[in-house]
Amino acid sequence: MADILSQHEIDALLSALNNGEIQASDVTEQKKKVKVYDFKRAMRYSKEQLRSITRIHENFTRLLTSYLSAQLRTFVQIEIDLVDQVNYQEFIASIPSRTILNIFEVKPMDEKMVLEINPQVAYAILERLLGGQGDPSTRNGTLTEIETVLMQRIFSRAFNMYQEAWKNIENIKVKLEAIESNPQFIQIASPNDTVIIIALRTTIGEITGRMTLCLPHYIVEPVLPKLSTHQWLSSMAKTTIPQYDVLKQNLDTVQIPVVAEIGNATLQVSDLVNLQIGDVIGIETGKIQVKAGQLTRFLGNPGLQKGHYAVQIEQIIHSEGDDQ
Repeated sequence: MADILSQHEIDALLSALNNGEIQASDVTEQKKKVKVYDFKRAMRYSKEQLRSITRIHENFTRLLTSYLSAQLRTFVQIEIDLVDQVNYQEFIASIPSRTILNIFEVKPMDEKMVLEINPQVAYAILERLLGGQGDPSTRNGTLTEIETVLMQRIFSRAFNMYQEAWKNIENIKVKLEAIESNPQFIQIASPNDTVIIIALRTTIGEITGRMTLCLPHYIVEPVLPKLSTHQWLSSMAKTTIPQYDVLKQNLDTVQIPVVAEIGNATLQVSDLVNLQIGDVIGIETGKIQVKAGQLTRFLGNPGLQKGHYAVQIEQIIHSEGDDQ
């Protein structure tokens, strides 16, 4: 509590002011600290929640990097450059007037999000897909119909991995709805609504640019309670499966053709074209070779099992890399 001046102290202070012993500027009132708050740009998310969103999108960038590297057959590097919350009007004002905008529908929120792709990055992707070297310098226009279809296909598949990145927090479904080039034609939020932007610095070969993901608060707010660090780690612990078990589960469902070869024969072309019904081809017989795919894995003898042709395995053929 501030000290209260007595009447004697007040009189002495006034007397000193009148005599010029002290100046009025020397008597200053302590200013209170005031924090400026802009109600038009209300901050909805804490730093902890933004960190959780950053971790989700770090997983997504790793998956997206691997996917685009395989599709484009060139060096691709994608890193998070910025995660911030702004209002939707600021996001629209920050992107070029002519750009590539992928609009996605997100379930179960029934809302939309946008991925803005710098034209240089988009054209580099298309150049590689169409067999070029990925040089977009000759491009100066909008996408053709064929190029639009290619972009739709590659990013529809890419955002299947976006669902994977979110699975520890929420089971979402993402579907590409449309591609636009003018940001004024899209309206996924009100101008003053808060959105989260995730800027991805993207390098494809020698070309570097940005892809920016815009998440309206309608998508994020339903899962806010799950974005705390405690909840994040708890979800990770429940869903983490040892890598060996995952690989084994995937391999158990793989289908591979198995063929039993009785023998083989070598014919001249002239004999082959003159074959008639009833002709007999002599074959070199021995052990039956049982092939899995293109590799011979077993040797055996022919037989019958419950009225069906069968092969009795007598020998296992080991290949290089098999466990002994």
